[in-house]
Amino acid sequence: MKRARSKPEVPTQERRRPGRPGPRSIDKDQMRDRILDGSEQLFSESGYSATSFRDIARLAQVNPALIGYYFGSKRALFNEVYKRRGRELTDRWARRLDELEAKSRRPPSVEQLLRAFLEPQFELKASSGGGMAFVRLQTRVHSEVNDESFALRREVYDHDAKRFIVLLERALPNEDPADVNSRFIFCIGAVLYMIADVDRLSDLSSGRFDSKNVDEIIERLVAFCIGGMLASPTLNVKKTSQKGSKQREPRPRVSSVRLAAVRR
Repeated sequence: MKRARSKPEVPTQERRRPGRPGPRSIDKDQMRDRILDGSEQLFSESGYSATSFRDIARLAQVNPALIGYYFGSKRALFNEVYKRRGRELTDRWARRLDELEAKSRRPPSVEQLLRAFLEPQFELKASSGGGMAFVRLQTRVHSEVNDESFALRREVYDHDAKRFIVLLERALPNEDPADVNSRFIFCIGAVLYMIADVDRLSDLSSGRFDSKNVDEIIERLVAFCIGGMLASPTLNVKKTSQKGSKQREPRPRVSSVRLAAVRR
């Protein structure tokens, strides 16, 4: 009696649940990056409200269910898109500040600190991999006044931005801290305006000048922000005869000799 030949076992294909990752040829990290890249481009071009999971899925060539599987909500996806590139920027800031503080026992100068703040932003913009898209997205987030945007900006920037302010106060020990803090905020505004390519330099100069030369714009921005940080003190706190009350009055302008000394 012949023995029955056993049939080889055929491996069963694992059934995927809805929203599970697709072909194994693309691993999880690659899929997430593809979704994040597509989301970054669309959020920067169309804004948060006008961008849908379906739009992102079409650009990233994935099933819309995958986006929900990896990121949950659209707001969570948007935050992850922003934090991914935002961390890259703040890492650049941290490295620059670490290098400055390691070089000398003296506090970094105002110019060194402003360059450490300005230059990495233009470097990120020029880098491959969505730098320009992030710059546009950053401009959108900074122009929004909703709670989500404020919370996102605090999470991404506050630690390193406060480090810049602490070092600027050390570099300008004789200046009113209110001036130092306010002027740094003014510098942030100027950088965001110029880096987003929305400036009207060519229009308002009747075509005599433009902002196409990035190196030149950086130098002009640095000089502008240095001038602002080293400007004459704005206000002085003066005690009045009324107990517990204070008022501010204009402080005298400082001499150019003092400004030169502070700059050094």
